[in-house]
Amino acid sequence: MSTRVVSDDGSRIKIEGELDFVTAVSVRSELERAIGQAGDDVLLDLSGVSRANSVGLSLILVAARKQTEKGGNLRLTEVPQALRSIATVCQLDEWLASVTESPQAS
Repeated sequence: MSTRVVSDDGSRIKIEGELDFVTAVSVRSELERAIGQAGDDVLLDLSGVSRANSVGLSLILVAARKQTEKGGNLRLTEVPQALRSIATVCQLDEWLASVTESPQAS
């Protein structure tokens, strides 16, 4: 399965597909490129992630670090349960909660 990183106007980046060992290199490259072109405040939409493991969490941490290094802010939305579970095991659940937007009622 292919994985895509889609960026709109520089404030929203969406990952579609799998975040795992197979896709890690290409996703990291695309994600770093998108972060580099993004504005100060970026929303990383994970609603299109179909499967993720610890490598997926690592990719998100890299994106957060890159955005912070350039003086920006990264927020997450639609974090899959698999990533939440891995964050808990890695004792990153508090960090994840601090950067995750709550779903808004429509």
